[in-house]
Amino acid sequence: MGDIMVSKDDLETFLSKEQRLRFYGEGNEESDVSIVEVLQKGSASNTLSSGCYGAAIHTLMNQTSKPFVVVMDEFNCYYDYGHYFHQAYDEMVYKPIPIEEITLFKPLLEAMSITPPPQPTRKDKNPVHVKKDAVLMKRGAIVVATSESRAVARKFTDELYEVALKDENVSVVEVPRYSKLEVEHILSHFEVVGIGRLRFDRGETVMKEQEVAYLNMLSGGVGQYLLNACII
Repeated sequence: MGDIMVSKDDLETFLSKEQRLRFYGEGNEESDVSIVEVLQKGSASNTLSSGCYGAAIHTLMNQTSKPFVVVMDEFNCYYDYGHYFHQAYDEMVYKPIPIEEITLFKPLLEAMSITPPPQPTRKDKNPVHVKKDAVLMKRGAIVVATSESRAVARKFTDELYEVALKDENVSVVEVPRYSKLEVEHILSHFEVVGIGRLRFDRGETVMKEQEVAYLNMLSGGVGQYLLNACII
C-alpha cells in the first residue's frame, strides 16, 4: 500500500491549517503523502488521528489500483439507539450523535447505503425517513455480519434485514446455526485435534449425550460460541 498517495487536496479537506502545519512540520512544503505515512502520523497523535483516518479512508475508497475489503462485525449494533452524546452536537444533550456522522463509521456506512427508518423519540414522534444515496468504493467491497450476540432490539435487526434485501447494491447471505448432528461432528473434530478441555478427557465429553446437549445449548449452534465453550 505504500505506493498509494493521499493527495494534498484531500489532506486540506480533512485537516485544518494548524493540523497541517503539525502534520508536515514547520517550514516544509505541503505535498502528496504516502497513505502509510498518513496512518503512522495519525496513530501517533490524538489531534491528527481523526483527520488522517478520514483522508486515508477517502483515498482508499476512491483509488482504483488496489482492491481491498472492509469487514465489520455486529453490524446491527450501528442501528441501535444512540449511545454517544455531546453538547457540540445537541446543546441540550437530548439527541445522540447519529452513528453515520461519527468519523470512524461515516464512510463505511455511506458505502453500505442502508438506512432503516428512524425510531420515534420523545422529542420527535414522527421522524422523517431520508434515503441517502450510496457512496460506493471505486475498487473494493464491504462484508458485514449481524447476529443476536448483542443486546440490540429485534426491531432494529429486522428492519435492517428488510432494507438490505431491497437494496440493489447489497447481497444478503444467511448463515444458519449448526444442527444437532453438525454440533456432534464438530465436537468430535475438536476432540481429535485436541481443542481445550477435550484434549485431556479421553473422549468422555463427546461420548456423553448430556454433555453434548449441554454444549449445544450453551453455544446456540454458533461456531465461535461452541469453540469458546470447549476452551473455557
